[in-house]
Amino acid sequence: MGKKIKTDQFAELAAAVIRNLPRGITPEMAQYWIIHNFELELALKGALAASLPVINFRRLLDMCKQDWVNPDFNEANCPLEPVAPDEHYWEVYEHHFDRMMTGEEAFAELEKLGYRLLGGLRRAMEFIAAHPDIQLDHPLIITARWQIQDGVWYAPVARRHGGERDLGLNCLDRDFSPNFGWLVLRKLAV
Repeated sequence: MGKKIKTDQFAELAAAVIRNLPRGITPEMAQYWIIHNFELELALKGALAASLPVINFRRLLDMCKQDWVNPDFNEANCPLEPVAPDEHYWEVYEHHFDRMMTGEEAFAELEKLGYRLLGGLRRAMEFIAAHPDIQLDHPLIITARWQIQDGVWYAPVARRHGGERDLGLNCLDRDFSPNFGWLVLRKLAV
């Protein structure tokens, strides 16, 4: 998402990372990171992501390129979660069930399968912004729920309405078909 880093910026960033490595790294530690470069990548992503400024709700919503947004889909009702310390070990993943189920049944089943439900909207909105055409194929339920004034539990859903992108709310006590994708967090294999 966003612009790609320029070659000279990448070189400057790489040099800054090298300059700021802790001085006490032993040859064994260096060899470990060389062999386990995937873990090094995750550690660097986590460290860099934790220091980035928080993207505001309006900007992230604009990046999702929705044609219509439910007025209740706002920062007061749908807060952006902070960057979690272990977030770089989890990726946004789209899960599909092979049967009809209510939203509450789906949430319970997803947790049983070892997925994390989204604690807010930031990572889901980043996923939608990076993959804007998925919702034109099938609806995406964002697994962050809340109660609105009527006391009923709702979850955001990115879907197609006619030929347009629509970001609305769905009541979780209804049945959802296997066509719905459920956005969750899945632990990365290390």
